[in-house]
Amino acid sequence: MSAGNPTLQYHIPVVAFLNAIVRRIAETTAWFNVILIGVIVAQVVMRYGFNKGLVPLEELMWHLYAVAFMFGMAYAVTNDSHIRVDLVHMALPKRTQHVFEILGILLLLMPFLWIVFDHSLGWTLEAYRVNESSANPTGLPYRWLIKAVVPITMVLIFIAALARLIQEVSLLLHHGKEPDDDVPGRVSMMRHLFKPQRRDDDDAGGAR
Repeated sequence: MSAGNPTLQYHIPVVAFLNAIVRRIAETTAWFNVILIGVIVAQVVMRYGFNKGLVPLEELMWHLYAVAFMFGMAYAVTNDSHIRVDLVHMALPKRTQHVFEILGILLLLMPFLWIVFDHSLGWTLEAYRVNESSANPTGLPYRWLIKAVVPITMVLIFIAALARLIQEVSLLLHHGKEPDDDVPGRVSMMRHLFKPQRRDDDDAGGAR
């Protein structure tokens, strides 16, 4: 990440909390990649060593890859590491960049997440209702389990997108100025949760 990335310069408690939820889940499911490697090795040995590839292992590879990929998308949003076109964005003033990020999340990302979540939830429930299994007689059963990954990850991506939205709004509101802390009681606590706090160099270095 570049030195100009706001996540390295500021710590917003509520954003850090939401991102931590997504990252913890995504980092846990990332271990499916290790299982995937083991399944691939087993399938290769069975196919080329014993000339007998197994359909369940073949389908399990697709399922494990799908899980790792889908949860990885949520993780990418928390780190702003997804693929994006910055040729125009990077040349804009910082305030305008925040505005573009906010509009993109509200008008493009969140509607997309809702549409995919709504449709995929219906697919999952229908697969569960009919006890859908693989079309191959020797394939894996309980197809609804892998279909359920889609709506679950849409919820995670929504949480990550919400954290990014809060971050961009906070940075836009506090752009070029330090927020006033002279507020009492609960108001002060709420403002603390959403307030960008400048990090020390040591903290920023440890976050990398």
